[in-house]
Amino acid sequence: MAWSNIHFVPLAGVILLPLTFITTYFLSVYFHDVEPEFPYISDTGTSSPESCIFSQLLNVVACLFLFSIYLRYKQIEQYYREHLLSESSKILCRNRCSLAVGTMACLGLSVVANFQETNLFVVHLVGAVLCFGCGLIYSWLQTWISFGTCPLVNSRGAARWRFFLCVVMTIAFITELVATPLAFHYYHGNNPRKWRKEDGGFWFHIASAVAEWILALCIDLFIGTFIREMRKISITSPKVLFIVDNVNVSATNFPYITDDSAEIYPGSLTSTESSSNIRGSRHSSSNILIH
Repeated sequence: MAWSNIHFVPLAGVILLPLTFITTYFLSVYFHDVEPEFPYISDTGTSSPESCIFSQLLNVVACLFLFSIYLRYKQIEQYYREHLLSESSKILCRNRCSLAVGTMACLGLSVVANFQETNLFVVHLVGAVLCFGCGLIYSWLQTWISFGTCPLVNSRGAARWRFFLCVVMTIAFITELVATPLAFHYYHGNNPRKWRKEDGGFWFHIASAVAEWILALCIDLFIGTFIREMRKISITSPKVLFIVDNVNVSATNFPYITDDSAEIYPGSLTSTESSSNIRGSRHSSSNILIH
């Protein structure tokens, strides 16, 4: 069965991520867990009950983004395998690298969601670096690929928009890397989730927090650029292989199996031989492949 509405996957993730941050921000401000002036994103998901919402929704977003990254990977792979361009091997290598890096970014997002900074700060920090760092690398790799897939997969305008987002993300990421350590170096307060001017390092804190929010927004918008292109493609459900020994299959025994829904091949064949027979002729033997 073909599924032609796969663009709903990145669309759901793009909507849910800012909705999560906005919800936890207003809850944390309402319960006086943070100061309203640009707290860090993780600060808004540290205390209960907002931490529960933060963890649950970010885990869902991580799954949606991971699925979107995989769909993008398959889209590029199929395009270059069909066209067999001279640069196909290089593009396919970059595509595989982007899949690996994107997967690490989604794993980092899940770690950020489940390990709050007040409980396991080091693990939370590692997750944040994975999420933002790998997310930035993934964005650059996909932008590089996008300029090579014009105009069949994406437009040149989409490639340029991705390039702009990558530049903004890079600036924000560097700003956060520089400003955050300086902010904590000059901080001498008691609760960094309620950072006030008199606590020291306030403007470095504001700079790093704003950079973090911009970085998260740009990554969200970058995934959103896949929505329009995924409207043009569809995927089919995977094949299910039932391995049954010493069974004779016939229309009498299985009247619901038609010639288009089952393929049979000898169970004793190797995986390579089985694959060739699956694509070729049908045999009366012991394994049934349901489409």
